[in-house]
Amino acid sequence: MQETKSPVLELKNIMKAYDANVALKDAGLTVYPGEVHALMGANGAGKSTMIKIIAGVHQPNSGEILLRGEPVTFRGPKDALRKGVAVVYQELSLVPHLTVSENIALSADDVGRGGLYNWAESDRIAAEALRYLGDAGRDIGVRDVVGTLRADQMQMIEIARAIGQNASIILLDEPTSSLNFEETENLFSVIRELARQGIAIIFVSHRMNEIREISDRISILRDGLLVVDGRPMDSISDDDIVTEMLGEKLESARYEKPSAEDLDSRPKLLTFGFEGGIEDYTIHEGEIVGLAGLAGSGRSSVLRAIWGGSVRGDMHFEYMGSRFVPTRPGKSLRHRMAYVGEDRSISGLFFGQPVLETIIMGHRNLSGRRFVKDRHEEKLMRRVVDEVQIKLPSEDCSPSALSGGNQQKLLFGRWILDDARLVLLDEPTRGVDVRTKEEIYQRIRAMASEGRAGVLMVSSELNELVLLCDKVIIMRDGKGENVLRGDEITEENMMRYIARAEGTAANT
Repeated sequence: MQETKSPVLELKNIMKAYDANVALKDAGLTVYPGEVHALMGANGAGKSTMIKIIAGVHQPNSGEILLRGEPVTFRGPKDALRKGVAVVYQELSLVPHLTVSENIALSADDVGRGGLYNWAESDRIAAEALRYLGDAGRDIGVRDVVGTLRADQMQMIEIARAIGQNASIILLDEPTSSLNFEETENLFSVIRELARQGIAIIFVSHRMNEIREISDRISILRDGLLVVDGRPMDSISDDDIVTEMLGEKLESARYEKPSAEDLDSRPKLLTFGFEGGIEDYTIHEGEIVGLAGLAGSGRSSVLRAIWGGSVRGDMHFEYMGSRFVPTRPGKSLRHRMAYVGEDRSISGLFFGQPVLETIIMGHRNLSGRRFVKDRHEEKLMRRVVDEVQIKLPSEDCSPSALSGGNQQKLLFGRWILDDARLVLLDEPTRGVDVRTKEEIYQRIRAMASEGRAGVLMVSSELNELVLLCDKVIIMRDGKGENVLRGDEITEENMMRYIARAEGTAANT
C-alpha cells in the first residue's frame, strides 16, 4: 500500500445501537487499495456490527461511509456487492447441493435473464474467477458439487464469488478458522495475489501470528470505540495489540504438565486403534492428547467415531477396561463422554431456543427425566453461567444473541453438570478472542487435572497443542502415524511430521 493512494473505503464516526445496547460509539476504518488491513477486537468489541455495516446488512444510526471518496449508503448486501464490497463470513454461505458454477455466478445479472439459466455464461464467470485464484483454484472444476469439496476449497469458492462480482473490497471474517496451516498458507498466497492486483482486503481474525504474517496495517476496536487507527504492523508489538484489545495487560497462565511416568501409572480411559495401523493409542485419566494433521488426515473423523456421530469400521475401541462400540451419541453420552464439535451452528447450540435448552439437554437425557422441572433447571443454568462466566443479555435469550466467545463457553459449560470422563474437543478455541481462549485453556486443564477427565482434542493451531497436550498423535490417511511426547511436542516437530503426509484422503 502506498501512502499516495486515496482510500477506497472510509467509515467515519460510526454509531450503531440496538435498542439500549450501543454496539459502536465512535468507530471508524480507513482502507486503501491493494492493502491487507487487519481488524481486531475482543468478543463484543463491535467487530460483528462493523462487518454488517460494511456488508450493508445494517445501517448506522449516525456517521458517514465514503466509497472512493464519495458518500454512500448500502441499502442491503446486494447493493453493497453491486458497489464492489463483498464479505466472506466465518460461517460459509454456499449452497452445498449446487455446483461451483452456480454458487459463484448465481447472483450475476447476466445468467438468469428471461427466466432461463445461462449455463455457458455461468461457467465462464466461474472459470474466470477461479483463474484469479491461481494454483488454489486449479483443482476446482466449475461443475463440481460444492458439498463434495474440502473446507479450504469452499473458502476459495466464497472468494471466487466475490471476484466474480467484480469486488474491489473483500472482507474476510475469520477465514482460517476451519483451515489447517497448509490450507492457511494457500489462502494467504491468494490474498497476496489479490492485493497485488489492487483489491483491498479487510482481514478479521483472532490469530495473532496470522495477523502478523499477512497484514500491512491494523485497526483495533474496544467497547465500540476505535482505539488503534490503521497503524503499520511493524510499528506495534503483539503485547501492545493484546493490551489495546483488552484495555489491560493479559497475564497468560503457565501449566505444569504431569510427567510421562505419572500419566502411564494412571488408569486407562480409552484405547483406540486402526486396522493395519502401527500401534494402538491410549488416553489415561487426566491426560490431554492432541490430534494433528493435514486436511483429509482423519483428525475430526476420529472424534466423531468415538462420539458415535459417524461409523468407522476400520477402528476399534476399549473404554474403561471393556470393548466399546460407539453406535450413536446417546450411547457415548451415557458412558459420560462429552463432545464439542468444530462447527458451533450444527453441533450443539440450539438456535431459536432459550440458552437453557443448550445447557440442560444433555443432562436431561443422561438423568432420564420425564418431566421438566423449571426451577431446578434454572438453578442448574445459573450455576453453569456463573462458573463458566457466560455473558447473557437476558436469561431467556437464544445462543444467537451471544458473541462467538460466549457461544463457545456455552458449549463447554453444558458438560460440567455431569462430570464427563472423556472430553472430545474439535477446534475448541475457534473464532474466540485472546481472553476467552485463555479461559478455555484453563477450563480444559481443570477438566484434566481436577476432574481427572481424559481429553482428546483436534486443533489447527499447533501452538495450542504445544501449550496443552501431554501427547500428540500425528494423523495421516485416517490413521495415526507418529506420536510425540513431552519435550518432543514442538511446532517444528509437528510441522516436520505433518509435512510428510502427502496424498491424504478427503475426509476431515
